[in-house]
Amino acid sequence: MRFDSGVASYITGKATVIASFPVDFKGNADICCLQCFFYREASRRCSLTGAVSEYPTKYVGSNCPLEMEDNT
Repeated sequence: MRFDSGVASYITGKATVIASFPVDFKGNADICCLQCFFYREASRRCSLTGAVSEYPTKYVGSNCPLEMEDNT
């Protein structure tokens, strides 16, 4: 489709995604970008936000859109 006369508006779509992080038998969770399915190690970026992740082997990036649930 071509928009020769311009774009009048946009329709926004939303998605709910799920990412699971490992917990060892002692209860230690490894919640960091490196463990996330949506993290792209080659570019060091989150595929959800496109942002570069700070310290991806230790933390979740400051732009992470995930809301963590307490599964205890």
